[in-house]
Amino acid sequence: MQIWLVQLSVIILAALVCGTLAVRLGQSRVVGEIAAGLMLGPSVLGALNNDLYHSLFNPATMPALSQVGELGLVLLMFQLGLHLDLKSLQGRSKMRAPLLVALLGMLIPFALGCAIGVVSRPSLAPQVAPMAYVLFCGLALSISAVPVMARIVMDLRMTNSPAATLALAAATVTDLLGWLILALIAVLASGTFSISHTLRDFGLLALFVAASLLIARPLWRNYLGRRKDATPSAVTLACVISYVLISSWVTAAIGFHSAFGALMAALVLRGQPALAAEWQRRVEGFVELILMPVFFAYTGIHVSLGSVQSPDFWRWFFLFLFAAVLGKFGGSYLAARCSAIPHRDARIIGALMNTRGLMELIVLTIGLQLNILPVPVYSMLVLMALATTAMTVPLLRLWQRQEKAAASEQKVDGADPALS
Repeated sequence: MQIWLVQLSVIILAALVCGTLAVRLGQSRVVGEIAAGLMLGPSVLGALNNDLYHSLFNPATMPALSQVGELGLVLLMFQLGLHLDLKSLQGRSKMRAPLLVALLGMLIPFALGCAIGVVSRPSLAPQVAPMAYVLFCGLALSISAVPVMARIVMDLRMTNSPAATLALAAATVTDLLGWLILALIAVLASGTFSISHTLRDFGLLALFVAASLLIARPLWRNYLGRRKDATPSAVTLACVISYVLISSWVTAAIGFHSAFGALMAALVLRGQPALAAEWQRRVEGFVELILMPVFFAYTGIHVSLGSVQSPDFWRWFFLFLFAAVLGKFGGSYLAARCSAIPHRDARIIGALMNTRGLMELIVLTIGLQLNILPVPVYSMLVLMALATTAMTVPLLRLWQRQEKAAASEQKVDGADPALS
């Protein structure tokens, strides 16, 4: 009956090994962690040893694993929101280029995704509500991953790069728009869509947001402000976690996903350096070491590549992948060039914006939970997210080597006249 302890140990070790291997291969750690989840699913472990797979991940144990994964998702969304850089979105002149990159980098892949959704629904998702499925396909292709992007930027020592800063600002706007669209899709997927219900749900959500910003935020600031120079106590941290969980429950009760409530709680508690530092010291490691691998494993376990024997699977997968890269990379690059950004920086922006990673998995998992995505489509889009994320680091490293080689040649050419 205590198989969940074995599950947890297998998941943690697999994520650790695959994440470390990915780093040694020059990839981002999150690519390896996603791959670990896929390896533990029916497509790899189930194909190698079906009895072992079913004994480890018995359907009876899936609800418990799902709940642990959702707890990880809630705390992760709070963690991401707590470190969200909104200062880069301040100032009209500074935001012209990032806004254009965000809008074109979202609208073009969104339109392509919706077009594929319209064409693919009769064969891939005939039982799903048309509007919800089509919009979700558009959203899946247009999302970016700020946390993965930030990790890549730090790994490649690009924190001082104007192109990387612009891409991070644009991705922040994209994610905020994406969560709003996902909220609308969640209402559409409920099956009881009507103007009155939609207005009621969004009215309740607006009321919750207003209460959070106008009531909860001042209360928290007043409470934490009294201890401005002190490290938050265990009692304070327990109250913060309870607030995050209750906030998540409220948005879930309204009819939206619990992730919205966690993100709202983060926006309420932003701007508290001592709290952020204490969260990082005492909670962040547990989330990244234990809960995130469970979330990745739960994601991978639901990826079924049993349908890859059908040529239709690969046809639709490559169509999704081509549209995702063309729309996201091409749209972001075009917007950057329209903003008078040089080609060298524009391609960096396009590559970073094409990173989907963790945020895509969160969105796809929500789509699976809402029964918007059938398992084959879910599997295609998870593979698409893995492919677009995996191509980012090699591209950036290649361009860095090219720039270094070009700079070396220029130095040599410049030195020749002096030597003569």
